[in-house]
Amino acid sequence: MKTKIYLSPPNIDRTEISNVVSAMESGWISPFGSFTNDFTAVLSEYFKKKTLLTNSGTSAIHLALRVLGIKEGDYVLCSNFTFAASVFPVLYQKAIPILVGSEQDTWNLSPDYLEEAVSSLRKKGIAPKALVLAHIYGMPACLERIIKICEENEILLIEDSAETLGSHHDNIPLGSWGRAGVMSFNGNKIVTCSTGGAVILPDEETLNHAKKLSVQAKEPVDYYLHNEVGYNFAQSNILAAIGLAQFGKLKEKTEKRRQIFDRYLSFFEEKTEIWTQKEGEKDFSNRWLSTFCFAEKSLNVKIKEALEKENIESRFLWNPMHAQPVFKTVEFFGDKSLDMNLFENGLCLPSGDNLRNEDLERIYEVLEKIF
Repeated sequence: MKTKIYLSPPNIDRTEISNVVSAMESGWISPFGSFTNDFTAVLSEYFKKKTLLTNSGTSAIHLALRVLGIKEGDYVLCSNFTFAASVFPVLYQKAIPILVGSEQDTWNLSPDYLEEAVSSLRKKGIAPKALVLAHIYGMPACLERIIKICEENEILLIEDSAETLGSHHDNIPLGSWGRAGVMSFNGNKIVTCSTGGAVILPDEETLNHAKKLSVQAKEPVDYYLHNEVGYNFAQSNILAAIGLAQFGKLKEKTEKRRQIFDRYLSFFEEKTEIWTQKEGEKDFSNRWLSTFCFAEKSLNVKIKEALEKENIESRFLWNPMHAQPVFKTVEFFGDKSLDMNLFENGLCLPSGDNLRNEDLERIYEVLEKIF
């Protein structure tokens, strides 16, 4: 059996290992220590906002909803073409999600369908409180129009930027445009801590509230006192040690993934009709995953099966939220056929920044046999 080529594996070297050893030797393996402080500091500087480390991107979304006051019965607009973790925290708060479909260029939430959703809900006397906007596969959404719609309708924007570290719009990092932003450091992300996340917040007061909630809402007294419900959401010093080392290599990681995408793109443009995410004039995508939608039906399945035979991992695009049984009763605005076309005919190809030239040659050998 040939060595497996994974979709987006972690890229670990001696820097991460050295940091973990230092954290272990310090004795600080809990959610406190020098690496949590240092990782928080570099993220805060990068986003130019307050940042709190969490144990996952999902818990970061949950914290953002909580500190922004989203409660039971509130309506929250959500991206439809995304991973379920973008929407689940809305249900944790017993709020009501409303799904909004995609637009063709970026595959992200459509401003047109967002306007339609807001208008329709307002006619029913419903004022949505927030929007959880997922930037998919590293590609910026149509931020300026979306922000304008949110501002005009007093909707709190929460950016689910789990896949976008290194991406920016108008030279401002994704995750720092909304009232709150969310990052993920899961094992497959461009910067990983093995697991973990961060919530990006606008001010010290909101940060302190989130920080308190993340450690079981313990009050600052010398005994255990809890005035509100809290969570076990903090990130450990050991995981922060990995993340700090990873973050220092963000620029080269992003450049490598963009090069991989461009190479795939050149290959497919010569062979077949494809559809992929387009960067806007002010946009820069980290191309976290190289994603393509094929005009020829079932070509994605054919490619995936051929790669699997050679021990090469690929993955279908997101199965939209409106198609998930768990969200079958959730109201939807948009074009379901567009989102379903992405799922049914799209594919993510190996995109890790540790892919070697010989790995890419193996992938191209498979692709050449198909075309």
